[in-house]
Amino acid sequence: MSSEVPAREADGVRARRGGPARFAFDWRVWFGLLVTAVALYWTLRDVPLRELGASLASAHTVPLLLMIPFHWLGLWFRAVRWRHLAAPIAQDTLPLGALYRATAVGFMTINIFPLRIGELVRPWVLSRETNVRGSAALGTLVLERAIDFTMLAAIGAVVLSAHTATLPGWVRSGAVVFAVLSCVPFVLALALRRNEEATIVLLGRLASALPGHTGERAVDLIAEVCRGLGALQGRRAILVVLGYSVFIWGCVFAAPFALGLLAFGVDLPPGRFILATYTTLTFTALAIATPSAPGFVGVYHFACRESLKLFGIPSATAVAYGTALHLFYWFPVTFFGLLAALRTGARLSDLASPELGKAHSGQHR
Repeated sequence: MSSEVPAREADGVRARRGGPARFAFDWRVWFGLLVTAVALYWTLRDVPLRELGASLASAHTVPLLLMIPFHWLGLWFRAVRWRHLAAPIAQDTLPLGALYRATAVGFMTINIFPLRIGELVRPWVLSRETNVRGSAALGTLVLERAIDFTMLAAIGAVVLSAHTATLPGWVRSGAVVFAVLSCVPFVLALALRRNEEATIVLLGRLASALPGHTGERAVDLIAEVCRGLGALQGRRAILVVLGYSVFIWGCVFAAPFALGLLAFGVDLPPGRFILATYTTLTFTALAIATPSAPGFVGVYHFACRESLKLFGIPSATAVAYGTALHLFYWFPVTFFGLLAALRTGARLSDLASPELGKAHSGQHR
C-alpha cells in the first residue's frame, strides 16, 4: 500500500506537468514573459494612454482589413514553397491542402503556446495526413528557416545601408548575428554533399554526448533531418524556391506594414515610405526571434516603435501602429489555424504534448 501512494503521487505530478500545464514549470517560459514585460515597459513608458487610444481610433479601417488576405497568402505561399522543399522526402507530390493545414496549425500554435513549439507542430501535423516522416519534414523546415534568415539578412543589409549611423546598435548587432546563423544550415548542407557519411557520423558523435535518452533521439533525428537539408538539388529547384522566397518576403510579408502606414496616415515621400515599410519588417523580424510571450507580445510593439522613430513618427502613433498590426496578424492567423486544426482533428492538448517532436523517426506518424 505504501509503495502505491508514492507511485500515484508521481503519476499525479507527471499529469499536472503534462500538456499545456507543463509550461508553468519551464524557466524558459518565465524568461520569455520577463522579456515581454520589459519590452512593454520600454514601449509604453512615455506614451500617454489617451494619446494611444486617440491614435488607434483615428486609423482607417479599410487598409487594416486588407492585411487579412495577405496574412492568409503568407500561410499559403509558405505551404507552396514547402512542397518544393519536401519533394525529395515524399513518395508522391504532397497535397497543398495538407501542407497549408500543417503551416496554419503551426503558426496558430506559435501564437498561443510558448517556446515556439509550432515549429515542431508543423511536421507533426503533416505526418498525420501524408506518408512523410515528421522528423524528415523537420529537416526541410530547418532549411526553410535558413532561407528566411538569408532573405531577412539581404533586406536588412539594404536597410542598414540606407540608415547607416541612425540605426540603433542592437539592430546592427542582431542583423550580423542573424546573417551568421543563416549560414549554418547551408554549411551543413554543403558538408553533407561533400561527404554525407562522415558528416552524419560527426553529428551523431556530438549528439551522443547529450544526457540520457536525449542523445539517442537526437542521433535518430539527425539522419532524417539530413534528408531534408538535401532537398535543394538542381538549378531549377533552387530558382523556384528562391523566386517564392523573394515574393513572400518582398511582397506578401511587406504588404501589411505598408498598409499599416496608410491606415495611420503616415505621410512620407515614396522612397521613404518604401524604406519605412522594409525597416519595420526587418525590425519586427529581428525582435520576434527573441524569447517572449506567445504571439510576440511586447517585442513586436517595441520593434514598431523603434523603427518608426527613425522616420520622425510620434511615439503614440508608432505604438498604435504596432498594436494594430499585431492584432490584425494574431487574430486572423490564429483563426485560420483553428479552422485547419478542426479539419485535421488535432486537439490543443495534442499540440502542447511534451512528447511532440521527441519520438523516434518511425513514431512521428
